[in-house]
Amino acid sequence: MNRYYCFILFLFLVLNTESNGREQKYIVNVAPFSTRMYDEYSPVWYKGGLVYCSNLSNTSLVSYQNGNKKLSKIFCLQGKDGTLSRFPKLLAKEITSGFNDGPVTFNDSGNVIYYSRNNSIENSMKNINDTTNKLGIYSAELVNGIWTSVKPFTYNDPDYSFTTPSLSQDGKRLYFASDIPGGSGGMDLYYCDLRNNGWGRLVNLGPLINTSKNESFPFAARYGILFFASDGLKGFGGKDLFYTRQINEQWISPVHLDSAINSPADDFGLVTDSTLKNGYFSTKRLRTDDIFSFMAAPEEFPDCITMEDNNFCFTLYDEKHPMIDTIPVTYEWDFGNGLIRQGPEVQHCFPGPGDYLVKLTIFDKLTGDTITEQVEYNVHLENKDQPFINSLDIGIKDKPIEFDGSETNLSGFRITDYFWNFGNGFMPGGQKFSMMFKKEGEYTVQLGLLGEKDSSGLIPRACVLKKVRIFDSFQELALKGVNKENEASEQYNPGAGEIKAIQVKTYLMDDLTSRQRTIIKESLKGPFELTVKYDQAGILKVSYPFLDAIVELLKKNQDLRLEMVVHSLKDNLPADQSEISEQWARELSFYFKNKGIDPDTYSSIGFGLSYSAYNPDLSQNKTVDGEIEFVFLKK
Repeated sequence: MNRYYCFILFLFLVLNTESNGREQKYIVNVAPFSTRMYDEYSPVWYKGGLVYCSNLSNTSLVSYQNGNKKLSKIFCLQGKDGTLSRFPKLLAKEITSGFNDGPVTFNDSGNVIYYSRNNSIENSMKNINDTTNKLGIYSAELVNGIWTSVKPFTYNDPDYSFTTPSLSQDGKRLYFASDIPGGSGGMDLYYCDLRNNGWGRLVNLGPLINTSKNESFPFAARYGILFFASDGLKGFGGKDLFYTRQINEQWISPVHLDSAINSPADDFGLVTDSTLKNGYFSTKRLRTDDIFSFMAAPEEFPDCITMEDNNFCFTLYDEKHPMIDTIPVTYEWDFGNGLIRQGPEVQHCFPGPGDYLVKLTIFDKLTGDTITEQVEYNVHLENKDQPFINSLDIGIKDKPIEFDGSETNLSGFRITDYFWNFGNGFMPGGQKFSMMFKKEGEYTVQLGLLGEKDSSGLIPRACVLKKVRIFDSFQELALKGVNKENEASEQYNPGAGEIKAIQVKTYLMDDLTSRQRTIIKESLKGPFELTVKYDQAGILKVSYPFLDAIVELLKKNQDLRLEMVVHSLKDNLPADQSEISEQWARELSFYFKNKGIDPDTYSSIGFGLSYSAYNPDLSQNKTVDGEIEFVFLKK
């Protein structure tokens, strides 16, 4: 290697220049087990260690050669406490042939292997040099430390190659490369899904991913991300590494990896750890195939906006008909699905974005005759143009909360990557991320998004944040409550039809001052029942006095915040509990909005089944349909 080449290589590895319009901080190094005389490539994790392919000489094998190149075998490096063993050894003699073996992939338990090898493995020099001896995919099971039950892949074909297999994280999808007819040309990427009776049909990843040249070496990472190598997509030369992912069952355009990883030489066979920030890849930049390690700095999203709630609650009214001033009339609003509301001005919360048809008919109240024929209003609703985190606002320590970014609405922004930050830096993830908080308190959750490159080659970014309050336990709420006995005094009669009675519990948080506590307690002493009742049209008037007292409390005390958590009870409502509680929560939100309360002052969310529904040892009023927790906090 001449001095000039060494200097260029040094600059390439150290400076980590940016190819996609943003600074990257990948650090790459030659893996210590890579040699200068032999090829090492296609690493995968296995039981804390690493398995890879190499044509390293091994005296225990018949060292056949194909032309001037030795055939590849499957080697492993054992791992302990994050450190790899120093010397490689064959993974297993029982699946080692005298031909090409590997690359490989394992299931999550490590007891099933899928690997590539030549289909014909008789010890014959004719077969070794025979170009018609195609590659196939084979599987084996680990039983008592021995790989047994070697089986060919369902679709192996003696006339075409099937190679570079990679199992998805759940083991239900197998990715691979093949040159079977019907593709885009060369080697194409395919997958099969596991069915009850075996592997399902072959699925080509399509022309967005596959080109007229070669795509191979897939690696199925977490969150549906698929890394692969291509010499047909635009890159630096030779094989380059890309990734894609399925979003709403559509593959996104391949994203070219950083220039520290890709080079003018062949780069392929990448594997990452669960964080997607560290791993290994294969490269020919040092003249032979070598394995390099890489480490990435976390992504940063410096401009993170506070998320705004999507509002789908409205007051609807109609201009008065000329005759309405002289005769009593009835306004009937039809929102579909059997939901009818009456009145000249009605309140309604639509379930979410979409197109809705609202019909209004005005009747003579005395005769029942129609005064105004049915008028139709087309309502089109969209989420706010922002990243969006759909989750509970209140949670319990050591109980997982699911955060969902799939309702993000950003015009002209096609998402390629999701990054979640729960206080320890942005971590790559999928549309949905489950998080369990270990301590009580208020947490800031951030969602960062990367999009496809724009026309100038820059990668757009977007970020949003929201607050989540975590409590020590459900019992903590009860200990901090105001008048634990404040429950609905009027019992629900199951024979009453559509009326749903929801018991009310009120709680004061520790951060409230003595003055605030006193004001809240006084406001709740009014001549009203501490209950909320619903029918099909929404909140009943019998509940207005209590809710209006809360409204006045919030209007007069701008330093207070109210969080309402609505539960349904399993014993009374056999339908979908989450949907029911969310419907009740929407009605509450609309009531406070319609009364002119600042949306930043309150929140209301459906929490599905109540905690007491899961805990028979806790006392619960089985004559009601749900519970609402009114939690008062310092704003």
